[in-house]
Amino acid sequence: MRRNTWIATTAGVVVLAVAAVVVGVTVGSPAPEPTRAARATTTPTPSATPKPKPTLAAVPAAPSDATLAALPLAFHDAVVPQLLDGGDVEPEDTWQIATPRTQLVALYASPSSRARPVATLSHLVSTINRPAATAVWGRSPGKDGGMLLVSTPSRNRTPGDGGDPDAPSATFAWARAADFTVVRTDRMITVDVAASTVSVVTRSGKITATEAARLGTPEDPTPADTATYVEAAYVDTRVAYTQGNPIILTGAHSSRIPSYGGNAALTALHYYPDPTSSSHGCVRISAEMTRTLAALPVGTPIRFD
Repeated sequence: MRRNTWIATTAGVVVLAVAAVVVGVTVGSPAPEPTRAARATTTPTPSATPKPKPTLAAVPAAPSDATLAALPLAFHDAVVPQLLDGGDVEPEDTWQIATPRTQLVALYASPSSRARPVATLSHLVSTINRPAATAVWGRSPGKDGGMLLVSTPSRNRTPGDGGDPDAPSATFAWARAADFTVVRTDRMITVDVAASTVSVVTRSGKITATEAARLGTPEDPTPADTATYVEAAYVDTRVAYTQGNPIILTGAHSSRIPSYGGNAALTALHYYPDPTSSSHGCVRISAEMTRTLAALPVGTPIRFD
């Protein structure tokens, strides 16, 4: 009995010793290695470097009311030598019309911020007191919309000045875009001097109206290679030959005649009862065409080609 007890006791000791070893191994084992995913650190995505905004060119400061009042008014009988013509700028078709926001807006001979105004454009058409607008032929980028190249109704010289028998038919000037409300248009009037036709053309090139026209003579020619605009469309019963049909006044003038009919030889599109006679530079059209053109907004661009 004692021997058996010892064996059992011994066996118990052995079991306990083994258990202790197992427990010791379990307790003393090091923590498992972290996985590769756990060891990896997340690399933050760099934020995009903001691109610096381009610096817009400055434009001339708005002139004071006193300055504007002292400048010559660019109207259809005026001559302002500082105004530009086709020899100074190349008008491009922008299909835009600009309406003055104030009674007078300044006109410049350059889009430079250092330019000084040379004339003003009124919000009304002189002598007939109708709302004015003009065609836009280019833009110089800058602050507040930059500077616009617009048509003016004046001359910069008259035929014969300085011994030159010719003079530009139309003039242009730069103006602050902030001084105008600018809208798009989808119509332009074209006068094909070589073909003696007048047409209304859309921006896509579609001709919506066209007809033969009677133009000037070589001595009193209709303007050619000229960009201008519809200055006004109105009825004047005092001009008897128009027979109550609209007169479409343009910003262009005769390049050969200093004056005609009491004005600075303005170029207009109008009705004339004789369908065969030539004009003194105006564009003679049918009564129906005068109504078609008069329905276009003031400021509609015109190309004499």
